[in-house]
Amino acid sequence: MDDEKRRLLDCEKRAVGLLARREHSRLELARKLADRGFSADEVEPVLDRLVDEGWQSDRRYAESLIRARSARRYGPDRIANELAQQGVDDGVVAEAFAAEPRDWAELARDQLVARYREPPADFPDRARRHRHLVRRGFPPDLSHELAGWWPDSDEADQPLH
Repeated sequence: MDDEKRRLLDCEKRAVGLLARREHSRLELARKLADRGFSADEVEPVLDRLVDEGWQSDRRYAESLIRARSARRYGPDRIANELAQQGVDDGVVAEAFAAEPRDWAELARDQLVARYREPPADFPDRARRHRHLVRRGFPPDLSHELAGWWPDSDEADQPLH
């Protein structure tokens, strides 16, 4: 076996090893393989083959990231931004959000209850809550709508999702 084939097999072995641990975007996988000393000429054919064989999928990666980040109560704007930074196409992101539906308003309310232990006291407190939700990745209009929200006493007794 010549050196070129051996390098391609080693590159593929490392890529599959990374994918066995968790989903990766194509760009993220290419970066990690480049960090391990593989050239773009070696990485691209390996990634093409992994995509063709179903080992790597940006769609699966996006769905996985949406599940993981929303479980930590991050909003759709922040998740979409993170996916864009990882090189996931906007169309794939939209499909993944459609496949993983979430009630973002409920998630934002859960975040408010987890972060703050009492209703907003005044306007600066509502503004602080608004900024907090926006930083967590919730749309500004939803954040504005919920900044003054607090559960009724019977809602507060129910467990968070």
